[in-house]
Amino acid sequence: MKPLASGIGLLLLVASSAVWSATPGMLNAEIPATGITSLKLTAGSGQIRLGPSSDDAIHVQLDMRQSERSFLGLYHWMSGTTTHDLQAAEIRQDRQGQSLALSLVYPSGASHSDVKQQWTITLPARLRVVASAEAGQLVINGIQGGVNARLNYGDLTIHSPGGPLQAHVRTGRLHVISGDARPGVIKVASTFGLAIMSLNGKYYGPPERHGFMSNVHLFGNSLQEQAGGMDNMQFSVFAGMVDVRFGAQGDEKEYRNVFSGD
Repeated sequence: MKPLASGIGLLLLVASSAVWSATPGMLNAEIPATGITSLKLTAGSGQIRLGPSSDDAIHVQLDMRQSERSFLGLYHWMSGTTTHDLQAAEIRQDRQGQSLALSLVYPSGASHSDVKQQWTITLPARLRVVASAEAGQLVINGIQGGVNARLNYGDLTIHSPGGPLQAHVRTGRLHVISGDARPGVIKVASTFGLAIMSLNGKYYGPPERHGFMSNVHLFGNSLQEQAGGMDNMQFSVFAGMVDVRFGAQGDEKEYRNVFSGD
């Protein structure tokens, strides 16, 4: 029993010192965008924001914070392996032709679930963006070259002045506002949840519910409209809500607050 007691005492000691600590890390990159037409970002869990830059360059800032691991909610500790990897983490830049791919890599080659990633990227609005993340919040604003985004769990928001859009959320919410004057085929779907659309002030989707059951949508729905343009759009959520707005908000009453610009 003595070794076991010693082991628990050591674990408690680690826990007491780890509760008050967090290991941060910061990485930056400045990349000329000459000859680049698309940017691909692969991120983990956390907050990711992409928006337009004021020059012809890609500016990357990545803030990493290590969180505690726990056992039964009683014992807390910081992973030494993660801490060591954070000290030598890098933003990998893979250039293939006119495409640039960015990702976070660690010396061990592991992917650490106990690290929260906060990406802030500004890039020329003309570029096409392909972004994927594991969980958290993904926000893409002001990109005109087209967006293809995927998030497993959390909130995905896209505000686009124009260009083709594709986005998928496994579980959570997908919120899209596009200024594209003449989109092409628009497909919006939720497998378990709600899919709604505002197209030039006209509402498409199920009627808005009120009362206690207003947020309960056990079975999903799908929408498809042809707006006569060239930019095809496709949006889907497996479990959750997808709301898409094209053009200015009109006088439609259904789900008016959902289609707002926040």
